[in-house]
Amino acid sequence: MNDNVLNRQFLETGSEEAQNLLMQKHYKAVRAHVFRIVENDQDADEITNDTFLKAFNKREMIKDPERLVGWFYITAKNAVIDHIRAREQGVNRMSEFVSLDNVDGERETAEASMLAAQQAQQTETERYLLRCLLRLLSEKDLEVVEHLLDDLKPKQIAEAIGSTAEAVQKRWERMREWLSPIAHNLDELLNNLPPQERKIMERYVDNQPLEKISEKLGVSPTDIEVCVKRVVKRWKKIVTQNATTKVKREND
Repeated sequence: MNDNVLNRQFLETGSEEAQNLLMQKHYKAVRAHVFRIVENDQDADEITNDTFLKAFNKREMIKDPERLVGWFYITAKNAVIDHIRAREQGVNRMSEFVSLDNVDGERETAEASMLAAQQAQQTETERYLLRCLLRLLSEKDLEVVEHLLDDLKPKQIAEAIGSTAEAVQKRWERMREWLSPIAHNLDELLNNLPPQERKIMERYVDNQPLEKISEKLGVSPTDIEVCVKRVVKRWKKIVTQNATTKVKREND
């Protein structure tokens, strides 16, 4: 059966036959993707089964049959995140229990806790910066980056979004040209914006909802979106021209 015909049949009917055929076609690839992250056969089996169960139960969220395969990978990503969080919580609880019992190793425990706290802070900072950068992307670019963060290859991403591997690769290369220098100069870029633009962009990259920014600053959501597009366009021009030292002059 043609993939699009099968996908459409599943989305329209949710039949058990369509589910079984989709499992036959995509189970191995999704499981391989999950296994690369968790590196455990039992966990990979459990997460992959959970992935298809969740994806099948929420088929109404997918309107375009061509996006169904990408939906499997997005669902798998979320299932892996949930699994890792649960495992980390278990490890943290075990570490607390062991440290309470380790009276003779209080100094070592304190040093280990300090190092862990520093690493956690660094990781959280990196995650925050990533969230800031993702906020600057268009919807199409964001879709590509989210798949890349899931460790998908350009060919797999192309299949998920209805494009070609070459187009996906070129799109990612164009994004890297301006995302990387913005990441290294974000504070400077923000600080040198005119006051109103700075207030909007600081809140926007902090992932505050448009409605909240609008209420706080007295600016309509539409005007906020226009401002963001204008600033991002300006930033792209600055950084792609390797002109970060001229940020203030360009913004003025």
